Amino acid sequence: MSEPLLKVLTAGATPEGLALCAGPFARRTGIRIEADTTHGHLIERQVRAGEADHDMVLLPSAMIDTLAGLGLVVEALCVSLGRIRVGAAVRDGAAAPDVSTMDALKETLAGAGSIVLTTAPSGRHMERVIAGLGLMDALAGRIVRYDTGAMVNDHLIASGAAGEVAFGVATEISVYRDRGVTYAGPIPDAVQMALDYDAALLARSERRTEAAALLAFLASRAGRTAFARTGVENQSLSSTRRTP
Repeated sequence: MSEPLLKVLTAGATPEGLALCAGPFARRTGIRIEADTTHGHLIERQVRAGEADHDMVLLPSAMIDTLAGLGLVVEALCVSLGRIRVGAAVRDGAAAPDVSTMDALKETLAGAGSIVLTTAPSGRHMERVIAGLGLMDALAGRIVRYDTGAMVNDHLIASGAAGEVAFGVATEISVYRDRGVTYAGPIPDAVQMALDYDAALLARSERRTEAAALLAFLASRAGRTAFARTGVENQSLSSTRRTP
């Protein structure tokens, strides 16, 4: 008899957390997870078009709600994974900047030797934050831009520039937590760009029993702790958005 399998399609912010869960979940249940990763909007498009040959999706909550409204995911088989926020990072060994309050964030930005951002939504958001603080004219020449979070992290590791601070999605920073990058913490809620993420069963799937087992694991303390290690914040280790 073949090993039970769940095919999961995950947005780019959540594959690390899922990977940390896959081994313990398989040992506990005998169910193997096969995961594919792409951008969230592409996943939503594939599901809408009936092109996603998967059992489950991990996506921003708003996308899950949209798909549920179309009858494409099973709303009763959906759990919250947590919230992902934008934060600051420095290379290992550099002094961690204070970005915990608006005054501290403004001081950190104004005093930075260089500011490294992506050209993706998190980077564009930080440019709006900088402009809103009245610092864009002063800092425009100090902003370094890369297409992806991985490129920002690689730059931090390789650069020897003093006073350099990067900003990006917490999960993308956390991937490099053992590779030379230190997460300094999230920016204040007043200027935060936070996204809630869910895991849900696709209506096309016939693996409801296996999916319910995975959703229960993701909602457990072990699952939430694994995702928290990758930068997904859980307000409560016992709370769920929906109960499988």
